[in-house]
Amino acid sequence: MKRVEILRIDSLSREPLVVEGFFFKGSSKTAPKIAIVGAMEAQSILPLYCASSLVDFLNNKLKKKKIKGDVLIIPSINHYAFNTGKRFWPLDNTNINTMFPGYEHGETTQRIAKRLFDALQGYDYGVILESRFDPVNCVPYIKLYENELEDLEGAKKFGLKFIHHRKMKTIETVSLQYNWQLWGTKAYSLMCPITQEIDKQKSSQIRQAILRFMHRQKIIDFSIFNGYESTVISSEDIETLKSEKSGLFISKEIPGSYISKNQVIGEVIDSLEGCVIHEFRAPCDGMITCHFNNSLIYENAVAFRIAKIG
Repeated sequence: MKRVEILRIDSLSREPLVVEGFFFKGSSKTAPKIAIVGAMEAQSILPLYCASSLVDFLNNKLKKKKIKGDVLIIPSINHYAFNTGKRFWPLDNTNINTMFPGYEHGETTQRIAKRLFDALQGYDYGVILESRFDPVNCVPYIKLYENELEDLEGAKKFGLKFIHHRKMKTIETVSLQYNWQLWGTKAYSLMCPITQEIDKQKSSQIRQAILRFMHRQKIIDFSIFNGYESTVISSEDIETLKSEKSGLFISKEIPGSYISKNQVIGEVIDSLEGCVIHEFRAPCDGMITCHFNNSLIYENAVAFRIAKIG
């Protein structure tokens, strides 16, 4: 393993921002190469933890000769956000993942994106560990944009329960996934729940999915269970269930659970009287992809998203 400096930006008020990657040289010149990008923002700890645990696995638990293709892992980009308790770049609240391909003479986040993007060129595959923007607990899944560059068959090799294959928004033309694809890398966003605690079960699912993909693409020689035959869903396949009341939110099911139409899947409790003031009933047969992750819910807040079956 080689520890490499990806970028360094000096600061007037604190230590320089130094972003490092961990490079593993593959034993085969013909094997594909992969780059894995961890936390670009600091709301969720799972992208950081999953990326760093992959570094540990490749460095200490997998024999060097079993790493066939080159592997680059960058666990964290936005250290300043972690250190100050912010989600995005602390000075101007900009999201690095809306700055690609970057600009060397632009704002700080544009310069960070440019240097990071330069370091990521030439890889056959790219994985971005992302967190959702809304406050939900979700099952890990692959997000791919419909843009004629996406690799849907490759996304299935992660073996996760589903792939969200959806239309691009205008702002997503400056995302890492799209720009990576424009420059010839087959890129995938692996979506993680927002949490400030390390969820061992979810992190294990995410790590196994990445290792499974790397094994199936012959980047590493490491046998792992097959996982799921991923279901491809679009935004039209997802039902949204909003709360009709404000109060204490209790979910009766977890993300990934299969449910039946009219099944009670959650409730809202009056925060003062303690009685049930609203029940959430499933609008269809399907699987819960995510639910609200706060104990206090407001009226019209999204409580559940359900992928329809049939």
